[in-house]
Amino acid sequence: MKPIVTFANWGNYNVAFKALFESLGVEVVLPDKTNQNSIFEGSKLSPEMFCFPFKVNMGNYLSAIAKGANTIFMATASGGSCRLRYYPFVQEKILKETGKNVEFVVFDQGIKDIYKKVKMVSQKSFFEILKAAKLCLSMIFFIEKMEKKAAFLRPREIEKGKTDLVFQACLRELEKVRGEEDFKRAKKEILKKFSEIKIEEKKDLPKVGLVGEIFTVCDPKVNFEIERKLGREGIEVHKEITLSYHLLKKFLFTDRRIQRKIKNYLGSTVGGHGRDAIYEMLKYVRKGFDGVIQLLPAMCMPEVSVRPILEKIHQESGIPFLSLSFDEQVAEAGVDTRIEAFVDVVKNYHESKKA
Repeated sequence: MKPIVTFANWGNYNVAFKALFESLGVEVVLPDKTNQNSIFEGSKLSPEMFCFPFKVNMGNYLSAIAKGANTIFMATASGGSCRLRYYPFVQEKILKETGKNVEFVVFDQGIKDIYKKVKMVSQKSFFEILKAAKLCLSMIFFIEKMEKKAAFLRPREIEKGKTDLVFQACLRELEKVRGEEDFKRAKKEILKKFSEIKIEEKKDLPKVGLVGEIFTVCDPKVNFEIERKLGREGIEVHKEITLSYHLLKKFLFTDRRIQRKIKNYLGSTVGGHGRDAIYEMLKYVRKGFDGVIQLLPAMCMPEVSVRPILEKIHQESGIPFLSLSFDEQVAEAGVDTRIEAFVDVVKNYHESKKA
């Protein structure tokens, strides 16, 4: 059977994953954009007590399978203790029990394992896979650069909404990339479009840092586009927990350094990105930020475990802190109300520091 590959939506990264497989001649079917209907359909098939990303992923897979996908690529929690390790096995069992003819290709053991699985699906040479991987990584880093530019420009833009329009247009440009030359051309055009956005350069803005579970932080469809909403309220948003951060941390062994930095608050790992949340919040406090928001899936044990520690840092430092949990029952209107109230607190805190 010819593999028709898909993968779960994960923020803006799917553009890079798609380029990886298409540059190797593998047919790719992307799931529909994550929406309330796909979350509802995924939740119906998911165990109730599993965390939110599992249910979102299931909804993504169902839409892709309906379009003809038969092979699901999934990276599990390489380098972290998290229930994500169980996802593909449970999801494959559920899908097959409901009559879906699909195979999971799972990698969890680092570069060699990833190479072996990609070669199995693509039947390409080492150098062809290396070239495709280089393109994919370059696109991941560039997508994150675009997100940082958007976070800087959004609260400063003169024409409201311009940054978001440019950002979406640039993502569509990246979707057309079929190789290194295409990517170089697209990158040049995208940077030019961002440079043309007119801004108030000397605007004094409050800064808010996002911490928490990586999927919830990085996927705007899951966190109700919190970066866009904060930006339009005049808040400059920062986040450190990105895919490139996670990949680099694996190679640079940064977990040991993080553990040393947070030893006064946590003596051992709690799994997932719990330690990272503490480390990042301490960094935002040290840098004089005006607020921190923790984003987590409901029932995510690592994030729930560190939430009292983040509250303690908030009490010690005085920095405004908000924790937002997401699942299929959470309504956007309720989240918006909490964000609006938090924005007022952040702006008052920022003004009080100046005074």
